[in-house]
Amino acid sequence: MDAYNGLDVFPDVPEALKKVGETPAIEALIFSNGTDGMVSASVRTSPHLQNYASLFKGLVTVDGVKVFKPDKRTYSHLLQEVGKQDASGDVWLITANPFDVVGASAAGLQTAWIDRAGKGWVDRLGDVIGDIQPTLVVSGVDKAVGEILKLAS
Repeated sequence: MDAYNGLDVFPDVPEALKKVGETPAIEALIFSNGTDGMVSASVRTSPHLQNYASLFKGLVTVDGVKVFKPDKRTYSHLLQEVGKQDASGDVWLITANPFDVVGASAAGLQTAWIDRAGKGWVDRLGDVIGDIQPTLVVSGVDKAVGEILKLAS
């Protein structure tokens, strides 16, 4: 756990978090398959994330539903935690995990997939359940935040 609590962030993350901090309309949350204690400890102790911890309006984990992403109940739990009846286009999930894109998209959320390798959306899990693809495919979290802000304006 000590190693997990000291994880570095990717180079694109600080710029993304700076944009989040400069945009009051963004309500950023951490949404994780981890436990509340594990994830909050990681944010507090990470040398790179602790400086940005105050930007996150909350932490939502799957602890409350006792199933893991990409189970649809986890995304329903997220929506409930942010006070939404449905995704209605303004709830975004930014992730580098294809399974998370597929689960969140199937649940109606907008998704931004981080494609740092530059290969495009190559995951075929979404094809199995109905041609599910991310809303955006971008090279970094900073690009995702920028594109989401453009779409919102």
